[in-house]
Amino acid sequence: MEVIDERSVREQFAAIVASPIFAQAERLRSFLQFVVEETLQGRGDQLKEFVVGIEVFDKTDSFDPRTDATVRVHAGRLRSKLQQYYAVAPHNAVLIELPKGSYTPRFSRVQPGSPRSAPQEPPAAMEQPKIALAVLKFEDHSANRDQEYFCNGITEELIAALTKVDRLRVVAWKTDRQFQQGYGDFLTIGEKLHIDIVVEGSVRREDNRLRIAAHLIRVADRSYLWSEIYDRKLQDIFVIQDEISSAIVDTLKVRLAIGPAQKSAERATNNLSAYKLYLKGRYYWNRRSERDLKAAVEHFENAIEREPNYALAFAGLSDAYTLLGNYGALPASEVRPKARAAALRSVEIDRTLAEAHASVGHVIATYDWNWAEAERQYERALALNPGYATAYHWSAVTSLSPMGLLGEAISRIQEAQALDPASVSINRDAAVIMYYRREYDRVIQQCQQTLELNAKFWGAYWVLGLAYQAQSRFEEAIAAFRQGLSLSGGSPRIQGALGHVYGLANDRESAQKVIDGLAELAMTRYVSPFETGYVYAGMGEIEIAIEWFRKAASICCFDMIAIAVDPRFDRVREHARFKSLLQQVQSAPRTSHSISEADELERSAAHG
Repeated sequence: MEVIDERSVREQFAAIVASPIFAQAERLRSFLQFVVEETLQGRGDQLKEFVVGIEVFDKTDSFDPRTDATVRVHAGRLRSKLQQYYAVAPHNAVLIELPKGSYTPRFSRVQPGSPRSAPQEPPAAMEQPKIALAVLKFEDHSANRDQEYFCNGITEELIAALTKVDRLRVVAWKTDRQFQQGYGDFLTIGEKLHIDIVVEGSVRREDNRLRIAAHLIRVADRSYLWSEIYDRKLQDIFVIQDEISSAIVDTLKVRLAIGPAQKSAERATNNLSAYKLYLKGRYYWNRRSERDLKAAVEHFENAIEREPNYALAFAGLSDAYTLLGNYGALPASEVRPKARAAALRSVEIDRTLAEAHASVGHVIATYDWNWAEAERQYERALALNPGYATAYHWSAVTSLSPMGLLGEAISRIQEAQALDPASVSINRDAAVIMYYRREYDRVIQQCQQTLELNAKFWGAYWVLGLAYQAQSRFEEAIAAFRQGLSLSGGSPRIQGALGHVYGLANDRESAQKVIDGLAELAMTRYVSPFETGYVYAGMGEIEIAIEWFRKAASICCFDMIAIAVDPRFDRVREHARFKSLLQQVQSAPRTSHSISEADELERSAAHG
């Protein structure tokens, strides 16, 4: 075997980390640099998981690789990135690889025809260019305009079916048509989202009958590739969905010579009543307000009552509960056991369901604060369904960001945006990650783009206010928070942010009024301790603020999840008591009932 000299290895390393494949992977670049340098210095035999955790991931001496999978998760990602890089690298390039089960890299020369230069699963760069297809939300043409949830269901089913087709890059464009109109005609949509083909349609319901129209349109010249109208009974909806997706796939295969579709998964339920309730639950869940999330819980529970083994409904129920906790509508102590039980039941019913694993990951991330293990569940979800935007979204916000992997978090949230560009919650959280990175001008721009999608989305005004506040543009911050407060119906999260900026602006009287108002509100509903602490931090009452933050951490308030990177803690970050709190959060017990139970369920299912 050829001996590779040190200079060649260093030159190859520089080429790898400068490549587009590693552009957003800051921590993976550091990982690779550390193990390569240690090996070149003759210390490769000392590269153990504990050492990598300490040196690359800033772990403390209490780091226990048996319960914290951070290093293993990122080692797997690094191997995948390296495989992508070498799939298109010159045949005489120096091969730097990280063998499975080891953290000591091997150096060799890529040879023509070698297995390494032709991996069994070539990355997207080696495949034929994918055709970008957008599925627009079907319009409700019913007389009472009361079938929007049903239109969402058809849209989701088509997206799920079309993502299984080779050479298709499927994009969801599910926002309301009133916001789509702001983007103009199909040509404009195509320009903004780089779309080749659009699927659109409509639904009209009259009594127990449906008329569904579906069209396949080429963006470049607005020509119709296919169009069909289906008149069926309501109970035939599952057949109609299959007919439409099959017709679209067949048309694309003939016109565009795309590959075959993968085998579709079994339908989650054939119970029409339960299915309709599930669709209504997801419809309300997507609206994200406190009232809508509670309505989502009710619909998911009713769906489960009609179909006790409905895995998707259990996943939806878990997701609704976790968001009620994350948004500060209900205390974590109330939603955690319900969310965990529903997520585990979803995995128990169907361990191949991406939504189920994402739900488990979300519970682990937000209530167990075991971010590395949560990331493992998100990775499992994405392996099962690479088109599931929610898994990319939650991975970025609830696991990568808390671990301080903000470069990778940005990359992940951008993948979510590419799959579902019209999602206001994904776009808002893209701004949140930019806020964590202190990129305040980008935050403002992202929030403005989010408000173009939905001018009434209060979450965008909240992040916008935070960015203005970070730039000491207090009047603009106050205006943004007040607008968000009005649209949210008085969200405690917005009240806390408003009180904080009053404190920064030396308006202590207004800040104190916010504190008093939160105390009064807490007599009738749940209010996160974080909000009161945040106002005190703005007033410069650091000791009091930290005490409230300590209370928030003790009950797993969602706002404490990114304590290591969140600029909202900058005023207290250097205080000794806060440093102690930060260490406490980062070394929180990593044992997770969700993890062990989910793993046990998978093992049991695998062995029959």
